[in-house]
Parts: sequence; structure tokens; C-alpha cells
Amino acid sequence: LWRLGYCARLLKTNHFRTAASNTSFPAVWMLLAQHSGRTPGLFVVVRKNTSFTMPETTEDKTNPELYLPHPGVRGMTLLNREAFKRTVVVPALKVKKEIVNSVLKSLKQSVLQRPGLKRVVEDPEDEDSRFVILDPHKVPEFSLGESEQQVLKQLSVHPEVSKYHLELTYENFKSEEILRAVLPEGQEVTSGFSRVGHIAHLNLRDHQLPYRHLIGQVIMDKNPGITCVVNKTNIIDSTYRNFEMEVLAGENNLVTKVQ
Repeated sequence: LWRLGYCARLLKTNHFRTAASNTSFPAVWMLLAQHSGRTPGLFVVVRKNTSFTMPETTEDKTNPELYLPHPGVRGMTLLNREAFKRTVVVPALKVKKEIVNSVLKSLKQSVLQRPGLKRVVEDPEDEDSRFVILDPHKVPEFSLGESEQQVLKQLSVHPEVSKYHLELTYENFKSEEILRAVLPEGQEVTSGFSRVGHIAHLNLRDHQLPYRHLIGQVIMDKNPGITCVVNKTNIIDSTYRNFEMEVLAGENNLVTKVQ
């Protein structure tokens, strides 16, 4: 206790001796360890990373444009969600609805796995059947392999693969896919942001500024809980690291609470 009291007086003296001192909590911990001769067990330093990075898009080498938004969105500066619609042709199996689960388990390596897209859809011409959507990258020639055909034969399913017209909308695309389709080809897209409560903070580059409001809206749409997106508009040159911000999307509410 005497050592801790001595260290407390020492810390107080050092803190007020230097007017520009900004003693951080880890520095206090290290100074106590230095003067007490051992690591004190009174302090726990927890650092939480608040940087969010958009998931990277896996590029398909077979047909990289299969799941991209409509090419007409290139250069868009004001978000028009309807313009992202497009229809792609994917392989599908027609099966009886009673054995859909069995087919999904048996062909789990070939069934469509893309988040946000249904793997089973209704057959408009037959209420007793369903279409099981297959991954076009795993079944590129609209024909299953011999092993898959043997599995289907055991389930009394005809192995013929049909062509299904799958409609993709704005909701089906990832953030990076949307921004990569909108920004000029070859230019870097926004890959991350910082989050404080309901606020997402961006540091956009010059070539991204014409698209800033669209970028803000996309980030807000694709990240639940974010209701305000801001961009730093000048450099940090003040003692307290204050900077001006521009609201790109959402509510103009810069007061937040974090726990």
C-alpha cells in the first residue's frame, strides 16, 4: 500500500509537471509496475476494435459477371435501387416437395450457397414440386456429375437439370459488389469504416467524393443499426483531435451513447 501511495504521488507530480502531458491508462500501468517491482493486479486494460471492414467478394473465375449488378449502374451518384435488378440463368432440379430436404442434404456441395438467395423455390406449374437451385459455378454445363446422378437415382429423382431464371435485386448484392459496379473501373472502393454507436465514420478519397452520398446510403442499408453516416471533411490539427464532418446519409444526429 505504501508503494502504491508513493506511485500515486509520483504520477500526480509527473502529470501536472508537463502541461501537454496526455498520460494514457497503459502508461499508468507500466509506471506502477516499474516502481512497485512487479506487475500490479489492480488494472485490466481492454481495447476494443471498432473498425469494420466490408466482407471481400469472392471472384468467380468461371463467370465473374454472373452475380454483378446490372452494368447500367456505372457512374450512378444518387442511389436508385431498382436499377440494380437483373436476371441470370442458373441450373435447377425439379423434385417432389416431400423429398426436398433429402435432396439438399445429398447434394449440399452442388446446391446454391449464396447468402440472401433461396435454395428452394416453388414450381408455378406444379404445386406438388419444388425447384432446388444449384450453384452455377459447381454445375457450369447444366449437367450433374456421375456421383450426383447416382445419388438422385437412389432418391428416385430424374437427374435432368433445368434452366431457371433467377431475379437478383439490390438486396441480393453485397456492399462491395454494389460500390465496385458504380465507381469507375479500376478505382479503389471504400473497404472499411469506423463505428461509434449508430454512426459510421468514413475517410473518403478524392475520387470517391462524387459518389459520397450513394456510398453512405449503401453502408447504412447493408449494416443494421447504422442510422447516420459521416465523412471527415478536413485534417485533424487541434489539440483535442476535433474535425468537421459532413452527414452523407441518414439522420443528422451526432450524439450517441456507447457502453
